[in-house]
Amino acid sequence: MVEPKNALMYGGGSIGRGFLGQLFHMSGFHTCFVDVDEKLVKELARNEKYTIKVAKPSGYEEYHVDNITAVNGLDTDKVSDCIAGCSIMATAVGVNILPKIAGTIASGLEKRAMTTGAPLDIIVCENISDSGNFLKELVLEKSSSHDFIEKKVGFVSASVGRMVPVSNTSGIIVESYNELPIDKDALKTDVSNIDNFLPVSPFAIEKYKKYFMHNMSHAITAYLGYLKGYEFIWQAIEDKEILSIAKGALYESIEAISSHFNSDRVSLEAYAADLLDRYSNKYLADTVLRVGRDPIRKLGAGDRLSGAAAFCTKNGVDTEFIPYGIAAALKFDPSDDVSASVLSEYIKVNGITAALSHFAEIDMNSSLSMRVIEIYQAFS
Repeated sequence: MVEPKNALMYGGGSIGRGFLGQLFHMSGFHTCFVDVDEKLVKELARNEKYTIKVAKPSGYEEYHVDNITAVNGLDTDKVSDCIAGCSIMATAVGVNILPKIAGTIASGLEKRAMTTGAPLDIIVCENISDSGNFLKELVLEKSSSHDFIEKKVGFVSASVGRMVPVSNTSGIIVESYNELPIDKDALKTDVSNIDNFLPVSPFAIEKYKKYFMHNMSHAITAYLGYLKGYEFIWQAIEDKEILSIAKGALYESIEAISSHFNSDRVSLEAYAADLLDRYSNKYLADTVLRVGRDPIRKLGAGDRLSGAAAFCTKNGVDTEFIPYGIAAALKFDPSDDVSASVLSEYIKVNGITAALSHFAEIDMNSSLSMRVIEIYQAFS
């Protein structure tokens, strides 16, 4: 008798439905979505299917996901029962929500320990460094089954690279790229039966590729595109000057990552070329405002812009192009972006140098600060 393959997807948003849900479906799993959006849960439970639109260079291709159900996340007993019996689990709820669901996950794992005792991997698709261990610590605080969790439960960090610019109850638009690198060393089960899961060891390099290549170049494209009046990312990347800066910034990160990990540049260069090609997808219809929103967070120390610049400096790489992204982010001021408004007002009152120190923690006297200010003033 073939054992049923049941996946639990905690979070029915852009990544849950638009990425993991598709991979589980491709792999023959029945997927239960857990969400607190009552309207979404009822719709998924009633229809037992949904459709995503895959944006390809030639147009849209529909992909139908069926063999699903949904449970309201507030029904903690039912959710914990699902956790106790599933074959694979994933989260994509947002970092701030993880503490709120840790208790339910702990309860489900306790039920699992007392029933089947089967190992389980939880693929943690959250935008935070070392997301697997972050969730593990939260769950351990709520659990009495520490021995089972340590031995049988994998809290597996994932690097989500798929772009999903549109996700709501009426539709999901995704790009065709759908590979998911995961932390091979954290796995407790065999995930070879799940399409497009890519176990990687050491996984740390994926974090740097995600933050300091993908996120960094995406942000640079958006912020420079905004300054030139473009609406879409594809329009911005078609601008030769923006393309040149984004590519130059990517190669600065490639130099630093290659040096830091003593890794092969060829694969990193191929990854960079693929990113730039993906940004040019007109049918994805990703906007510069969506990608650029919340500049304060994206300027933060350790994040995609100043973090990439600091990482390059640490590894002996001079940064000529990444500072363009930092300077352009400081100019990002759409009226409906609260973060941008706070940033703009701070600059008006305190000046650009103070803003770099306050928001990006860049030393006022550093060469990076001077380079950013030089570019910022040239934009004016």
